[in-house]
Amino acid sequence: MNCAQKNEIAMKSSQEPNLSPDRRKRSRLLDAEVGQSIRHHRKSAKMTLQGLADKLGIAYQQVQKYETGVNRVGAGRLMEIAEILNIPVSNFFGAPAAASAEATNDSDAALLGRQLLVNFMKIKDPEKRKEALAYIKSLAEFDMA
Repeated sequence: MNCAQKNEIAMKSSQEPNLSPDRRKRSRLLDAEVGQSIRHHRKSAKMTLQGLADKLGIAYQQVQKYETGVNRVGAGRLMEIAEILNIPVSNFFGAPAAASAEATNDSDAALLGRQLLVNFMKIKDPEKRKEALAYIKSLAEFDMA
């Protein structure tokens, strides 16, 4: 095992010490819900990704990562976002019903949906995105039959 691998293992173990898999999963779900809530409130304020990023002094890609749940939003940053959007911080923890894992009452499906979205956003070719969406729709239609 090389030094980089040892550092990676140490970093992972220090990030979420002694958390059960269920707690880690709930933590990831909450991160995703907060991100979805940021997006919802940003759009409600008729603000672009770039507009929010400029006010925060960061790249729009970072805001995008917060919104998709790829990166966690720190408490201080969440407070900044709330101030910019003129809402209380607590509003980020009441996700819109459509985005809430509780709305589907199936946290596993919500986690898989988040993973699907994150990976879908990595597809750069618009034609491949359309094909992927068509495939997902065909699976959903098949399940409904």
